[in-house]
Amino acid sequence: MFLSKSLVLERCAKGEESLISTETFEPQNVRQASYDLRLGVESYVVGDDTPTRLNEDKPYLSIAPGQFALLTTYEVLKMPNDLIAFITLRNTYKMQGLINVSGFHVDPTHEGILIFAVNNIGPNDIRLKLRDPTFTIFFADVEGDTGKARDPFGTELPQQYVQLLGGSSVTLGKLQKELEELKSRVLLYAPLGIALLIALILNLLKK
Repeated sequence: MFLSKSLVLERCAKGEESLISTETFEPQNVRQASYDLRLGVESYVVGDDTPTRLNEDKPYLSIAPGQFALLTTYEVLKMPNDLIAFITLRNTYKMQGLINVSGFHVDPTHEGILIFAVNNIGPNDIRLKLRDPTFTIFFADVEGDTGKARDPFGTELPQQYVQLLGGSSVTLGKLQKELEELKSRVLLYAPLGIALLIALILNLLKK
């Protein structure tokens, strides 16, 4: 059974045992049977040297076509052992071509932020904003013993995640730029090459 709006609100009003930490919980983001998670402070776009930290002065993150990125949630979760969660991107971003390429569930006893690995398969840059509703989470009951509790995940983007995706990123924009540069070189040097070829042919004919 999935938790309804009233049950999510009830679970998020338990102080230290709240399903979502009271410091990051936003009651207005509770829907009929889900909660809209917001974009967190830290993110990493493949091709960048280091992760990005968004703030009030720089609240936007841009993901180019073909680019991969790691996104964090603003909300900090504290999953009990009797609940499992299912996560997805909000339809607003899926319609633009942003897809989740990481896990689609949150295990019981997970404690910390969530990390989304995403890829922009659309034709245009996709812009995200700090603390804007970006993801959706659904909570469902789990019956039986779930075993030993997981270690706390924490509230920061793990360095090993960044290292796994580190390196240059080949995007449609970069490919287009390289093709334009190649075209410019061809247009610049082709006449010179043709002139040299003609001169060589004329020289051979004279002999």
